Amino acid sequence: MSNIDFSELIISKKGVILSDRQVVGNIIGERDDSIVVEKDGASENIYLVPKSKVEAYDGTQLILNVSDSELKTFEQKRGNEEESVLDSITDKLGDVKDKVVDTTKDVAGKAKDKID
Repeated sequence: MSNIDFSELIISKKGVILSDRQVVGNIIGERDDSIVVEKDGASENIYLVPKSKVEAYDGTQLILNVSDSELKTFEQKRGNEEESVLDSITDKLGDVKDKVVDTTKDVAGKAKDKID
């Protein structure tokens, strides 16, 4: 567990599973000595799982040494500071879209002025 680069897993939004191969969700962050796992982007809940419960990383997925019932004890409401990766990307894409629209309007306006 000690040689796992969690920041790389977070950037890649790697999958998280239990040792019995049951899918948990995706790693989306770190908080102190825990990892933040979301079930899906639409869920209001996240799992705040201690890093000590990480069994291994198989190159594709992070494997937790936790039972399904124990996993439920780590579940909590998503706080405002725990934004899903999907929300973050959607917000950024919205900003880019607005800039593209504004730039396109400027270019179109200048082209129209030259034509007139």
